[in-house]
Amino acid sequence: MSDTAALVPTQGTDYAAALAVPPVSNLRRIGGEMFAWSDSDPSRGPDRPRSALLRHLTGQFAGRGRSVLIAGPHADDLVAALVDGGATVSWLVRSLGDAENAAREHPKVTVLAGVLPRLDPEQRFDLVVAADGVERLNSVEGEQMSAGELLDRLAEAVRPDGVLLLTYDNHLGVHHTVRLDPGGREATDAAWYSIDDHDPHRPASAEQLTDRLTAAGLVVDVTYAAFPEPSAPSVLVGPGLLGNVDSPLRPRLGTALGQAFTAGFRGRAVLSDPRRLINRALRAGAESTVAPAWLIIARAPGVSAVPPIEGREFLAGDVRGTFVYTVGESTTVLEPLAEPVERDGLRRIAEPEAPGADTGYVLEERLLHLCATADLGELRSELDRYETWLQEQATDGTLSGPVALAGFADVFVTPQGVTLLPTRWAPIEPVPLETVLVRAIWEFGVQLITSAQPHPWPISSSAVDLTATMLGMVGRGIAETEIRAAVDLFVQREAAEFELGLAEQQALRLRLLAVTPGTAPVDIEGFRELSEALWRQRYQASHLLALMEWTEQIIQSRDKQLSKMDREIQFYRSKLAGKAMLMAREAYRVVGRDGRKFLRGRRKGS
Repeated sequence: MSDTAALVPTQGTDYAAALAVPPVSNLRRIGGEMFAWSDSDPSRGPDRPRSALLRHLTGQFAGRGRSVLIAGPHADDLVAALVDGGATVSWLVRSLGDAENAAREHPKVTVLAGVLPRLDPEQRFDLVVAADGVERLNSVEGEQMSAGELLDRLAEAVRPDGVLLLTYDNHLGVHHTVRLDPGGREATDAAWYSIDDHDPHRPASAEQLTDRLTAAGLVVDVTYAAFPEPSAPSVLVGPGLLGNVDSPLRPRLGTALGQAFTAGFRGRAVLSDPRRLINRALRAGAESTVAPAWLIIARAPGVSAVPPIEGREFLAGDVRGTFVYTVGESTTVLEPLAEPVERDGLRRIAEPEAPGADTGYVLEERLLHLCATADLGELRSELDRYETWLQEQATDGTLSGPVALAGFADVFVTPQGVTLLPTRWAPIEPVPLETVLVRAIWEFGVQLITSAQPHPWPISSSAVDLTATMLGMVGRGIAETEIRAAVDLFVQREAAEFELGLAEQQALRLRLLAVTPGTAPVDIEGFRELSEALWRQRYQASHLLALMEWTEQIIQSRDKQLSKMDREIQFYRSKLAGKAMLMAREAYRVVGRDGRKFLRGRRKGS
């Protein structure tokens, strides 16, 4: 699809006002720029990269007096952070319209309108940032380079003591595997630039990418696997943790990735729930293979003023904002919150904590395994341990802090006892102990049903039924008011995390209160999970039809037995003449029935 369609004047265009816009002095056109195009419109192509992790990492290698090249479309806050840090920033943008807007919004930035192949080969930079990858560094208006050639060109732009920070899209990534995007090439204006899976020169794995950059003269410091999407990474996993199934950080990694994919794919239609796929990849030690992207930090040979990043194998951060922390033996905040956040009665946690134990397991994973194996004894023991731990944390029957909002996925069981994994929110006001316990068990019941997890209770059990059953294991009952309070607490957390309006909160509340075996997941709309929910609805309907048919047969059988007993009673209560008449009537009925059977048999035999 050509971009010339955008040249058609739109209704109401004020050409006089457009011509009156003063020119910008910090814009340079280097060639290959696209005149009727924009990479800033998410409806026409991928989102521009944004992430607190990207801001933190680029800030480690930029600073006062250092030159930075930003290659391709990036979020404005990332560019502004580099400028505020004192770096001299050049921003390469292929869209002329985007370049003009960027030059006006960032007067301290030198904006280069054009494509990477037209960049001056003699110009080198201390830091080259390509967090958008290489797909949008070409243009239909100029020379076309392959992905491998673009990587070589980025490496050439790094001066001897400089750094390349590159985010590279993985075509085998889980985000491509679950994408439900029919007509993807024709649906957006970027259809002219299709993903070429048959390019033999495009690196297709982290190892091939490292080899390509090494051949281009760079030394790769670290390769992170980025989740859940290339344009918005919120979890980075380093080589010391990737594939290391024996690492004590694995349980915490699984929880962090589950939360990241929940937030990244919430409300989006996909082929299958990506959380299930990434969980299987973690168990196989193959998370790097299916990672949505790889974030590589490479250096050109020379004496660098910035030391390499070491010892940070597990980084997590916000998609928006400035909050970044790393998890190791302890949790360390690298970039604190810019300001306190309070929303919907909750307060954002600024100092997350994590256990330092070498062994342990996430309570949710353990409970799912016990439900699948129908080990009711161990299941009762785990629930009782969790309830006892909650009681120990309570004060006057209420809970405060992050424990009041923690689900089973946030609870880590170690030989030393039960503790919490890093969480994001805490209630401002204390929450009753009963509400916290019911909410955790009810949320687990919703997960069992909506994700079609095996469990030892009937398939017709609703979320309320499962909650009542599991509460009964720890000797507690349940009331309708407690269920509603638990659902309200869950909705409160969702509203704070995703900034839901009142109408969205009410719709979510109604969906949660009506969770039955035929209910699809309420957060990620997976086609596989929808098909599973439809099958379960049909199974329930067929089960009810079979039950109705069986009930009708039982009623007919009882009617026949009652009629027989009624005839016997009439026979014994009547006199001799009456008994004769009853016997004659019964003989007539038997002869007629047997006669009809005999005639049908003769007809079949003939």
